Amino acid sequence: MSKLLSELVAQLELDIPAEDSVPTEVQYENAVKDAIADFSEQCGLEQIETLSIVSGTATYDLPADFLRLISLTQLGGVGVMFSAESQIIPLSGNWCERHTIRNGRITFYPVPRYSLQRYFSYKAAWIGTDIEAEGSEAADVEYETMGEREARIVLMKAKALASTKKANAQAGSAIKYSFGAVSEDLGGVSEASVTNAESFENEYLEACKVYNGQHASYGD
Repeated sequence: MSKLLSELVAQLELDIPAEDSVPTEVQYENAVKDAIADFSEQCGLEQIETLSIVSGTATYDLPADFLRLISLTQLGGVGVMFSAESQIIPLSGNWCERHTIRNGRITFYPVPRYSLQRYFSYKAAWIGTDIEAEGSEAADVEYETMGEREARIVLMKAKALASTKKANAQAGSAIKYSFGAVSEDLGGVSEASVTNAESFENEYLEACKVYNGQHASYGD
């Protein structure tokens, strides 16, 4: 099962109705996108891929959903390396391979002088694919790996973000006035939105803990 960005935004608008045009349509959409990004950091899943190492090439592109490296297969035993042809290549005693990861690319030091496939596992983000919406020229984004459970957790975070937008707007326009024996403090509306945002955020973090309890955990 997959989820569309438009579906998530529509649900968020129903759950957190706008007041005085806040949140706006753009703010609703950004809240969902930001929630998905945060969910990726909190609950990214493990994926396994291969790197096709070519002798003389140091830098390689990583998958589009790459967040963080979990593990990378070692080259061989102590003092040796296994080549693509299953040959054992002796290494000098001071040889040590290192790597850096920047902007979705991995670079090895020193430059590899071998060619072989190396497996690696990584923490993957929930990313979407641009599609054309049915019966409309408008574009949409499809999250193919996101099911009902993931969408429900994402919407908790999105509701916290949308409620914060409302609270900020209400705080900026809050008025306390009195007329004779009648007085009213509109700041209470803002406080209610803040309380809702905090409640949604706490529910979200708790749901992430439960979700991670049934999936792979990652070390530093």
